[in-house]
Amino acid sequence: MARLKAPAGGCTVRMYRHGLGDCFLLAFGKGNNQQKYVLIDCGVLVGTEEAGQQMVEVVKDVRNATGNHLDVLVVTHEHWDHISGFVQAQEQFDGLEVDQVWFAWTEDPKNSLARELRERRKAALNGLQIAIQQAAAAPPLFTKRIESVNAFFGPGLGAAGGATTEDAMRWIKQKWKKRVYCTPGGTPLQIDGLPDVRFYVLGPPTDPAFIRKSRPSSKGGQVYLDDLYSGQLSYYLSALEAAPAERQFSLSERKYTPFDEAYHCDSGDMGVRDVENRYKRDPWRHIETDWTGVAGELALRLDAHTNNTSLVLAIELGPKDKVLLFTGDAQVGNWLSWETVKWDGDEDNKITNDLLSRTVLYKVGHHGSHNATLREKGLESMTNGELVAFIPVNQGMAKKRRWRMPHKPLYERLVERTLGRVVLSDAGLPMVTSDAVLEAFRAQCIETKLFVDYPITRWETWTPRPRKKKSATKAKPAPRKQR
Repeated sequence: MARLKAPAGGCTVRMYRHGLGDCFLLAFGKGNNQQKYVLIDCGVLVGTEEAGQQMVEVVKDVRNATGNHLDVLVVTHEHWDHISGFVQAQEQFDGLEVDQVWFAWTEDPKNSLARELRERRKAALNGLQIAIQQAAAAPPLFTKRIESVNAFFGPGLGAAGGATTEDAMRWIKQKWKKRVYCTPGGTPLQIDGLPDVRFYVLGPPTDPAFIRKSRPSSKGGQVYLDDLYSGQLSYYLSALEAAPAERQFSLSERKYTPFDEAYHCDSGDMGVRDVENRYKRDPWRHIETDWTGVAGELALRLDAHTNNTSLVLAIELGPKDKVLLFTGDAQVGNWLSWETVKWDGDEDNKITNDLLSRTVLYKVGHHGSHNATLREKGLESMTNGELVAFIPVNQGMAKKRRWRMPHKPLYERLVERTLGRVVLSDAGLPMVTSDAVLEAFRAQCIETKLFVDYPITRWETWTPRPRKKKSATKAKPAPRKQR
């Protein structure tokens, strides 16, 4: 199969169409028919039909298109639909040379806040795993909410067993040793051999308050992932971890219970047997499944929290030139934090807004969900008339999960802003119409069953004009005036 190529100085974006999950291959034209390659994520949602085989086909194509060499692999965040391929197509990845792997700063083992975030996530996942194993006793609604987290953290989280996102991340880090942990702001990243292309790191935010904010609100309301050792969530996790074969708590465990010390009693106390019999006799008193309310909320918060740790890149093809925006699954807090990002030499904090205004390709966040694309500070700031939107989604799978992807109001606005140039991975290119703009866009693209390619040329592809050569003969002198 032929290599993926880009226009000189430009970029070709290949979106794979394997299901509800992200995998984008970018080729940058270096000149003299040379290319540089960047792969952003490689995964698909749990439950996708023949997921393993599909990911093998995708990675085979990546190898063929790049000649088995990537200049950069970008791993945006730890969700199965972004990194499952590193487990499912591991043998194919074994034959791929990767110069650098870019992670968000939240994966940096030397960063204390990153370690704290990972520890909290691991504790929450452990609690959810126990909840999933006990979910048979829970009401169906809460069971669905708990089990839905499997779709994002891997089948290994459930009772059936298998790999998890933690396994995938561990393998990536062991396989390719050259790792870069990306922090917002400062100096944009660059790739050797591409002096004009700059990778601006917009997120994830380094302020935990932004990471915890997942839902938009006109009043500024936030959704938090509670601290591990306080609140109702902590009681839930502690109860699961301490849940014994014997229904007793040690004194050290009692500090995590939701009841005041005055109400604690031992199984040998008088009256306990009578209370136990009365509890068993009256079903309306039973509280065994009440924990599922907290567990379901934990699943939603954990999902949103991880989305907000997405590595976000604005890729500028040249100074003041076109920009490609890849947001991973960034939600509200991640987007809002971009205003606070400080760039070298940007005294007026105008660079981020300028990048949005020059965006010509937007990889729509979180498969087009309702809270992963900001309005005024997001899509409405993408004012360039060449804007195109790519949405990696499988609408059938989303409907099966009862997710609105893409969210209808967002999709309709994307269609308006892009003049119809919205590409969904399951539907492919927009339908044939008599619209000249849309037809011109379709003519630029290549569509196959496996992918859609979109080449992007620069605005300022400038070549110096040759200087005029001076004449070798002397100019004739002007004739003298006759008297």
